[in-house]
Amino acid sequence: MQTQTINNEIHETLENIYEFIKNNEKISGDFTEYTKTLGIYGASENKIREHALTYIFERAIPDFEQNPIMIYNETKSTDLSKAMEKAFTSIFEIKRVLKNGFETYNLINEKSYILNITTKMTDYRGLGTGQFIVARVFEFNGENYIIEITSYLQSSQKEDAMRYAMAKIIQEPYLVYEDNELKEKEIQENIKSMYDKFMEAFGTDEIITSSQFADDIIGQFNDYCENKTSINIKDKITLPETLEYFEVNELNTDYDNFVEKSLDGFSSHKKNYDTGIIYDKNYGLYVIPFYKTISTILEQNSLDNIKGAKECVEHFIKSPTIPPNILEKLNPKFTELANKVLNKNMTFDEMMREYKPEYLRHKIYSQTTILYNSKVFTNTLGIVTEKEEHSDIDYSNVKRNDPCPCGSGKKYKHCCMK
Repeated sequence: MQTQTINNEIHETLENIYEFIKNNEKISGDFTEYTKTLGIYGASENKIREHALTYIFERAIPDFEQNPIMIYNETKSTDLSKAMEKAFTSIFEIKRVLKNGFETYNLINEKSYILNITTKMTDYRGLGTGQFIVARVFEFNGENYIIEITSYLQSSQKEDAMRYAMAKIIQEPYLVYEDNELKEKEIQENIKSMYDKFMEAFGTDEIITSSQFADDIIGQFNDYCENKTSINIKDKITLPETLEYFEVNELNTDYDNFVEKSLDGFSSHKKNYDTGIIYDKNYGLYVIPFYKTISTILEQNSLDNIKGAKECVEHFIKSPTIPPNILEKLNPKFTELANKVLNKNMTFDEMMREYKPEYLRHKIYSQTTILYNSKVFTNTLGIVTEKEEHSDIDYSNVKRNDPCPCGSGKKYKHCCMK
């Protein structure tokens, strides 16, 4: 299909979807509320259109398990609109500028892409090799097309680009492997290998301890995997004096400081709480705060004996960080008590469809597993670790051509001065 023809069809399809969301009785009211939330209700058509793409592809419409483009495709689908339904947003490093697009490298899934533009190349004047673009793209008939570029970073902002990539991985972990079969195979093989080692090291796939010792146990497991060092966690299997549920502020990290918080670990948290270290042979390693608390609440089948019991059940059903496979381990008691808390009468599957829809649309491995298999995470972790190691060095009187005080052997101007 000729470039101009496909570009015209893409724009026509997006225009059709836009008109649909404005006029369809099923979702037009929600779109109006969306514009009010953004403060653009009553604004110019062009202003509203600027935000329409985010609504079309990302809006989780209340009372529906679909986004607007899925609803559009129920009645008006074309091959092109069905392809657009699988569009994703990622950050790409531009490797080469082409006649009608860019040769790029996706920082998140570690795969190369030729991205075709759908407007004039002059619209992207100023973008060049080494820069990073945040783009929404989709694949159609073996070609990848840019729907929109939402932002870009200069080549000197590589660390910022890597942090953005990490934020997307935390938010949408499936982006690491859904469009990269080799990456998913690597993750699956790693999960199987690590599961065997976990069972070999601990003799169980479930360890209950406190947040105070979770880092030590995981650290011992890492050492065991690398060097077959002996495991001794008897003095690490301990619980807080009282089981209770409360909000852990340190777990509510924003994406900008995720790496730093990861380095601090669970033991740095001000309040101690019970923690489950669970290895799922299909999905990987999980560290689940309050796992003993929720298990005890379910065993007692009561919301009266443990402080914060109701909030604990709500957390496990509503939190996007608690996957269905963990809840399955707690079933059928979990479904029974969750219905009591929610004042509903749902099956487990119905609960998952309402509260964990992302896990039904995507196969999502554990966050720990995905991050440890991500080059952008390990590289960013290395940068932050190096910065922390050098944070106490005095650079105030160092000249450009002096040896760098960090001990790298390089001149200061070629090392930490950067």
